Amino acid sequence: MDILNKFRTRLESLNPSLYIRLQDEGNLDGYLEHIVATADDEFQALENIPTDHQYDYLANVLEEEFPEVFMKFLSTGILTYELINLTVECAPLFGEVGFPDNEDSRMLRYGIIGTIEEYLKGGPENGI
Repeated sequence: MDILNKFRTRLESLNPSLYIRLQDEGNLDGYLEHIVATADDEFQALENIPTDHQYDYLANVLEEEFPEVFMKFLSTGILTYELINLTVECAPLFGEVGFPDNEDSRMLRYGIIGTIEEYLKGGPENGI
């Protein structure tokens, strides 16, 4: 099994919603190649694949720290889409911090908040 097939299988089991979205957009291989290229080794690359738990964590941070944005996304029906985008943006940070083992880390929370702020500033090119 080549490395991309291994990562496809891993992503499909850890985060089916992201897997389907990337597959529908034709970005699955590009995303997986990026995950592999930005990691020091295969083990780290596997850790950088976002899980549904990461999605839930991001939803909580977005709701608590950016309640107006959360409600806007929810009311317009794009909350799920935007959270999936944020899991992609935050994947390297989750890997660096060792999520979920360090889920209560202030550094993780601050990093996530900063990443969300940057994402929100991106406007239309980030799907907003």
